Amino acid sequence: MDLLNLTLAEFRTLIEQKKVQDLRIVFEEWHPADIAELCEHLTLEETLFLFKTINKVATSQVFSYLSIETQERLIEAFSGPQIKSLLEHVEFDDVVDFLEELPDVLVRKVLQNASESQRQEINVLLSYHPNSAGALITTRYVELNEADTLKDAIGKVRAQGKGAASIQTCFVVNQYDRLIGTALLKDMMTHNEDELVSDIMETDIISVNTKDDREEVVKIFSKYDLSVVPVVNDQFCLVGIITVDDVIDVIEEEATEDIQRMAAITPIDGSYLQTSVLEMFKSRIPWLLVLMISATMTGLVMEAYAHITIALTSLVIFIPMLMDTAGNAGSQASAMVIRGIAIDHLDIKDFFIVLFREMKASIVTGVILFVVNVIRILVFSPSISFGVAILVSLAIFITIVLANLIGGSLPLVALLIKVDPAAMAGPVITTLVDVVALIIYFNMAAFYLARVLT
Repeated sequence: MDLLNLTLAEFRTLIEQKKVQDLRIVFEEWHPADIAELCEHLTLEETLFLFKTINKVATSQVFSYLSIETQERLIEAFSGPQIKSLLEHVEFDDVVDFLEELPDVLVRKVLQNASESQRQEINVLLSYHPNSAGALITTRYVELNEADTLKDAIGKVRAQGKGAASIQTCFVVNQYDRLIGTALLKDMMTHNEDELVSDIMETDIISVNTKDDREEVVKIFSKYDLSVVPVVNDQFCLVGIITVDDVIDVIEEEATEDIQRMAAITPIDGSYLQTSVLEMFKSRIPWLLVLMISATMTGLVMEAYAHITIALTSLVIFIPMLMDTAGNAGSQASAMVIRGIAIDHLDIKDFFIVLFREMKASIVTGVILFVVNVIRILVFSPSISFGVAILVSLAIFITIVLANLIGGSLPLVALLIKVDPAAMAGPVITTLVDVVALIIYFNMAAFYLARVLT
């Protein structure tokens, strides 16, 4: 059996046959994330066997990569000593992450088995808002004093580095614990050991406050291409650091949340397969009800202009195409602007710049669609008059322009009224644009009929 390329069935066989030595080799050679992926398919008894027999450090690393559902089942089954061992080896920011999702009874079980210092640290981290920078911090970092010699500093790196989340960048504080600089390990290793930390440290500090939104943290990591960022309080005292691996998790969560909102789904945690049917129902039904009721506007518009469709029945066959094209155009514009808000820091002050750009893009797009649609109707619908072909195509041109303006402006309006821009995308914009498109279409048709009849 190749221990470096195990299948799930082979992994289970090792557990069933209690081949502890082979399992230890797997835990030594495999990445914890890959082992966690296998553990998600094991029974609780099989997973508990691994956690009882394999090295505590290795299993604790695997624990951090497990889904919250699996973590919850394990915490419920763990004994007091097992929880104590877990707390000694799991990063405290990871501990806080799963504690925030656990039922109160299991949170109490964990805290009862934590030491006094661990409880204090956990309570501090839990006190931060879940979407703030404070909720992402780890307190395992290397702290230096400005008066340390490089020899002393390297000694501190050796002493503190084993449990630190990062040792490439060390953080320098003064006598009041205020952050005053950062020192790179490579600089400490390549300078004279009698020099002071203050001589080689970088004082141009990029940091975040514990109260900063986690999306701002992501932007800072991206803008400055960082692997670690110090976190300070209002007094600029160093309280922890945020590492890039935690930021990647935030990026994934925020992207998932935005996609769900753009699809008119209330954001939910967890993977698709681990989300219950009830949770899926609850996340979808509110927006579907809102959109269904708002779609009444579309019906009212069509009812109000029913006499137009009776007089010119050929108009009806183009309504789905008109609504789909307009809705898609609005969604495209909103997606681009939402991305611009996230990447280019677009704000409400850029409102008219965005409108001008969308206007130019929509005019070019509208002209192309106008020409193509006229040709399409004349070729594939020869029974339709040239006048109707021009009417339908002109309606497409106008609705494309308006759809782009609506789709581009609504995300910025959302910023102004403190609403997530993603909530203004997708079905919301499509519903609004549908109504606008129909009103334009039927009014143009009424004008056309009046000219024909006279």
